[in-house]
Amino acid sequence: MARSVTYSIVDHPDGRFAVVAASAAGSVHWRCGFLTLAEAEQCVEDLRAMMAACGAVLVRWEGERPDTDLRAMLRALGPPFQ
Repeated sequence: MARSVTYSIVDHPDGRFAVVAASAAGSVHWRCGFLTLAEAEQCVEDLRAMMAACGAVLVRWEGERPDTDLRAMLRALGPPFQ
């Protein structure tokens, strides 16, 4: 059975976006600094293609992940999300 990878597009007050993906095993990966929502959505489509090649399903996570503050995690990375 294929595992799923969940993702969220996180928006920030400065107008930029990040794509955050979490595997079923619990690892979290992100890509930050998208200037437009369209750029972030294109990143998701690229991720969807890669996950399909690996036999995984990419699923949008609506809302916040339990016990994970995505915005705080991205702010801790520094610019552009300080």
